Amino acid sequence: MNRYLLTILLIMTLVLLTVCLIYARQVLLPEGVYVNQTRNTDGTMSFTVRTVTYNGAYAPRNAGAIWITNSANQYVKSLKVWAQTYRYTLVKWIASSGNNTTGAITGASLNSHQLHTVTWNGTNTSNTQVVDGDYYVNIEFTEHNASTSNPGKYKSVAFTKGQNPVDVSPTSSTYFSNMHLTWTPSAPVNGIISGTVTDNQNYPISGALISAGSVNTTTDTRGVYTLSLAPGTYTVSCSASSYQIQFQYNVSVASNQTIQVNFNLANTSNQDDALSPSSIVLHQNYPNPFNKTTVIPYYLDKATPYKIAIFNLKGQLVRSFPGYVSEKGWHNVVWDGYNEQGQKAVSGKYLCKLTADGSTRSRWISYIQR
Repeated sequence: MNRYLLTILLIMTLVLLTVCLIYARQVLLPEGVYVNQTRNTDGTMSFTVRTVTYNGAYAPRNAGAIWITNSANQYVKSLKVWAQTYRYTLVKWIASSGNNTTGAITGASLNSHQLHTVTWNGTNTSNTQVVDGDYYVNIEFTEHNASTSNPGKYKSVAFTKGQNPVDVSPTSSTYFSNMHLTWTPSAPVNGIISGTVTDNQNYPISGALISAGSVNTTTDTRGVYTLSLAPGTYTVSCSASSYQIQFQYNVSVASNQTIQVNFNLANTSNQDDALSPSSIVLHQNYPNPFNKTTVIPYYLDKATPYKIAIFNLKGQLVRSFPGYVSEKGWHNVVWDGYNEQGQKAVSGKYLCKLTADGSTRSRWISYIQR
């Protein structure tokens, strides 16, 4: 009986642990936490290939297909299918696509081999832009009554869809030659965040620092600012000397649109001792966790040397930011996840320490390597 109860308890514990892990991921990695957490970059992929006969039963007549799959080998879209009566011989394409030709160039089998050029605009069969990442161009052709056990010829070429252009010429093989692949991302059309910064009496604050991701600006004499940003989701901060820093989270920026984000800052003289002019403050970094860059805000009560240092869980120094501020107030440093040697730090928790004027403040930072 005790063994039975122990087994039941173990099963319940495993189920509970699984639920907790799922929930923890939702809490630790909420949607919109990262600046541009995922991108669906517009662009055009162009691929050229020449098929070469293998002297099959129907050679040089051939049926073929070119299609896209993602890094998990899941079907995305067919680009070209030259087969009607003999389409059944394209066993790899059928297994991947289920005979889906939506958006593809289609035609009859060819009487000879030729150079094929296809383009892809980064969308799936629903004409929805797919997320950036690794993709494959797949090519299959047959010259005989091919089957799963006796297929035709097949080739796949990998490339990365993203913000960086790609231009590769894969090495020719026996049955595929003259291959050339390019991915050309479209230049993103920025969106605009604009607004005003005022104090608690609604007077404009000039020179306030506005930050979103790696983009910064300051307010003019009217307390007005404008930021031009690539489409994405941002945490926007506003800081000014003698005022408490303020954040706006999950600000969504759309292409060619302007949104209003205003700030009303409280003077630090009205805050508690943690923000009084006689102290130093290390604010929690944002975003946190982060996987690209994170902003570390800090407050110093006077002009003084300072150092922000980041340590791993073994107490080893990973990155340091020494400096000198010329006036009291809120300031920022940005950590890009690299260590002192210019290498990416490993994913995990890090201790961030601010040292100035004989005092130290610390915060925990979570980094997830891309």
